[in-house]
Amino acid sequence: MKISFFDDEPEIFPLQYGGKARTITNLAKEFIKLPDVEEVTILSKSINSNQREFIKDNVRYVTLNDENIMEMIAREIDRVDILNIHCCSFTFPNIEGKAKKMYFLHDVLIATAEKGSHLDKSLGGNFDAIIAPSEFAKSVYDKYRKIIKGKVDCYVIPRHINTEMFYDISKEKIKRTLDKPKLLNKILKDYKHILFFPSRPIEEKGGKYLIELAKKLNMKEKEICIIGPFSNEENLPENFIDTGWIESKDLKYYYSVSDVTLNFSELPESFSQVCLESAYCGTPVVAFESGNIPYLSRKIKNIFIVDKNIDKIKQGIEKAIKIKNDEVIKNKVKNEIIRTYGVEKIVNNYIKLYKKFMEE
Repeated sequence: MKISFFDDEPEIFPLQYGGKARTITNLAKEFIKLPDVEEVTILSKSINSNQREFIKDNVRYVTLNDENIMEMIAREIDRVDILNIHCCSFTFPNIEGKAKKMYFLHDVLIATAEKGSHLDKSLGGNFDAIIAPSEFAKSVYDKYRKIIKGKVDCYVIPRHINTEMFYDISKEKIKRTLDKPKLLNKILKDYKHILFFPSRPIEEKGGKYLIELAKKLNMKEKEICIIGPFSNEENLPENFIDTGWIESKDLKYYYSVSDVTLNFSELPESFSQVCLESAYCGTPVVAFESGNIPYLSRKIKNIFIVDKNIDKIKQGIEKAIKIKNDEVIKNKVKNEIIRTYGVEKIVNNYIKLYKKFMEE
């Protein structure tokens, strides 16, 4: 079996911070280990390399550009058995060929009628199947599919946790680790509690709550700091610490060193990779009731849903801090995540779906 991924988003492979590209690269590296899989390829305009083609972790990467993108897609459809499609700005063309075309509905499901997102690229498209990461994402797809009488069925396969990349590290061990981000030395020295906001503080991601939260938390005493990718923000309080761009390999340090991860996204997230990764690293999450997050919070006991109210957020943070080092809860959470989102289970679900369509 030959499997390819096409991605058009402006993200950087293979060091991507965002959850969607991590999903693609993680799946590619797992697929290539299977005896039934002969080759795995990732094609993207945003691969961070001067080479047109290269191999990394036994996965083939192909750099696309505006001149060759249509030609390369047409070739890939005739060359491989499965083409996984992840489009944001690019409307996928109607090209016939050998490959079964699986559309990845792995993105935030914005109100598509007004703003556009992956959903409007998939509705009515020329695909063999839609793959959604949650029942919530499927329900949104099915709702709009019904309106336009779309014919493509949607299958739910959640994202998986990469236990080689994400795991719990104690603060003491982080202090002794040489290859951690140097910024963490000062943070660990200066602050008792650390809150991690792993998104740019834009309005859609709930950035407006951070300044109000800082006032409530009395951050002048250096008791608490908030860390995150704040590079482009001005006039932030002293206790807001910019992490800069975070590579995937460093995320485990930021999750683990923090007492709480804050997910204030006001967008209906189709899965929420951030919540899953933080929970597995042993760090509680305080999040709003949005998209798939309520479902995750019912299964994973260190994800707390709070109202969009500063007092409620503060109470949620205080509750989360108290269980950060509760080993019983940590172990229960890890076991539940592995049972539900373990790599072997999720990868097998993909392969079963691929074989079903290849046999048909």
